[in-house]
Amino acid sequence: MLDDVMAALETVLPRLSAVTGTPGVAVAVATSDELRTAATGFADLAAKTPMTAETVAPAGSLTKPVTGLAFLQLVEAGAVELDTPVDQVLPAGLRGPDAGPVTAAMLASHQGGYYSDIVTATAPAAPAEPILDYVRRRHEIGRAVEYGGMLPLTSAPGAYSYSSFGIGVLGGVVEHLAGEPYRARVHRDVFAPTGMTATSIDDGTQRPPSGAAGYMAFGDWCLPSPPLRTSAYPGVGMYTSAADFARLLQSLLRTGQGNRGLVGPDSLAAMAAPRVERPSPHGVRSFSGLTLELADPDLGDDWWWGHTAAFPWGFWWEARVWPHRDLAAVAVGNRWDMARFHNPASRSAPGLAVDWAGRWARSGAPAKLPDMDGRPRWTGPRPTPESSRWMGVLVGERTHGLLAVPDPLPLASLTAGARSLGGDPAGWDPAAFARGVEQARAVAPDPAALGVLGRELGPAAALWMLECGASSADVTMPVGFYASAPR
Repeated sequence: MLDDVMAALETVLPRLSAVTGTPGVAVAVATSDELRTAATGFADLAAKTPMTAETVAPAGSLTKPVTGLAFLQLVEAGAVELDTPVDQVLPAGLRGPDAGPVTAAMLASHQGGYYSDIVTATAPAAPAEPILDYVRRRHEIGRAVEYGGMLPLTSAPGAYSYSSFGIGVLGGVVEHLAGEPYRARVHRDVFAPTGMTATSIDDGTQRPPSGAAGYMAFGDWCLPSPPLRTSAYPGVGMYTSAADFARLLQSLLRTGQGNRGLVGPDSLAAMAAPRVERPSPHGVRSFSGLTLELADPDLGDDWWWGHTAAFPWGFWWEARVWPHRDLAAVAVGNRWDMARFHNPASRSAPGLAVDWAGRWARSGAPAKLPDMDGRPRWTGPRPTPESSRWMGVLVGERTHGLLAVPDPLPLASLTAGARSLGGDPAGWDPAAFARGVEQARAVAPDPAALGVLGRELGPAAALWMLECGASSADVTMPVGFYASAPR
């Protein structure tokens, strides 16, 4: 079965990379006793470094199941229970005197009453902040990170609200109960036993090596992602490769078959049990388990669990396990569509590669895939001095506005690494791009002022957005979601 699936993937990946405008894509597919990989394109366009399945990249929310596994190990050891109130297993007063009643399981299923707090980005050179100190500080501030804290950090627990910060709090529970840094704990008890030798956590004490450059994409024009780190590292701080994460999924496949691995079969079943319905970007009903995203159990043998992941502004991942088919697949692509803000699995190279692997394992891979020559296609408008400035405004809005990063970006290195996948750099204006970034930074993180700036770009920018793949003729700023009235 894997022979056919991998042959089809190796044929389709170059074209999939080209038509989605993704510089590099890597995929790993595993059964409980076999692991295969494929890759295409470049991990770094300027250096012409090939993308491989062993290329290490920031894995964003794929960190969350790692935190879930570390927590379930403590449950199995008797140190905590799923329904233990978190304030009983954190330092006294860490979440403040008015913290709502939240259990560990509620944190793990995004029902802990926290708003998004998507990344809490900082410059890579910022001092390291221990997770418990970070959790205490964020509660003292009492506001979410986005747009300088337009939303409160907390709301009433119970409803589903995706939050990297909430998983960060769960990581604080792991660190406090284990009596050692989160990074050391998961390296010894999760990564090492599964052979994830290239995987690490960026907690600010040691910068993990990254073999891939992420790219902010505007059509076929790609700029290197700004260098960012997160204080919420139990939620989004892992660096791994497609092959390494597939080794973790392969271990969990064996656990699902009754073999004890990182946790026992009952613990894995608890992680993969639906606890609350969540938005369904994959086209089927979707649920949250304990740090896992779950498809509708009514799919029967086609049911899967896993996680979608991203790291701003340059990487998207998709990971799924089909336990009834003894199959797992994970893929990474180093593109972030800035004109769309979100790269749904049905439009991203990693999402399609993983989805197709699952389909082909079930129904058989196509015997022939015609016209799969993989040549780069023109996927958007050529840059001009004016659109170079529009690109800069979007990058500044996302980084200095949405993420509220105050530090200036290394604009010279970003513009030096810019490349056109179509091979035509004519019209690109690095100075205009830098002016756009600074325009946004001058008014950030104020969402109202950023909205005014976006509207002032006018209809030409709106049409350009559509050419770059936007879903509507608006300058794509997520102000309405992250800076509106509390949800």
